[in-house]
Amino acid sequence: MDEGGRVGKLTLPPKFGLIPKVITHPVPNLRGEPGRRKAIEFIHATPMEYLERWIAANEVFGDDVKLTAVVQWADGQVSFAISQPQYHGEPATEREIEQHFIASGWTRIVDPTGQHLLFFNHAFQTLAIDALPRNCYLKDGDLLPFDVILCQPDEELETFLGIYD
Repeated sequence: MDEGGRVGKLTLPPKFGLIPKVITHPVPNLRGEPGRRKAIEFIHATPMEYLERWIAANEVFGDDVKLTAVVQWADGQVSFAISQPQYHGEPATEREIEQHFIASGWTRIVDPTGQHLLFFNHAFQTLAIDALPRNCYLKDGDLLPFDVILCQPDEELETFLGIYD
């Protein structure tokens, strides 16, 4: 943390954070063809997806994430350095997180597998995932989300979640 109350982060090549994706897994079936099950899993984001995530955090949450450097290592790989405010407060409960998101215009989206707490903001066309107590603090009655994964869902994710049903 620097004197301005900011935290610096550096991506580790060749990774650029995570992004949600619908993954299909075979399910063994001893009586015939294997079935399939789908689930939302996290995969490595592309550099653009990583930057779009932080732009969305600034737009949607009024955050102040800044790209501070692009580092090219001796082996040619690239890292991004960002800085963001250091948030202080108490970890919010999942119920408090849900109440604050809904009060801020988000819609609770049901994950068919029950694994993730999801919210969708129709105005920004943005999905929030990983909005958990480790990434959301409460201070003076305000929710301070940070490191919540934001993305514009692709068609497969929209369909899986029934966002527009």
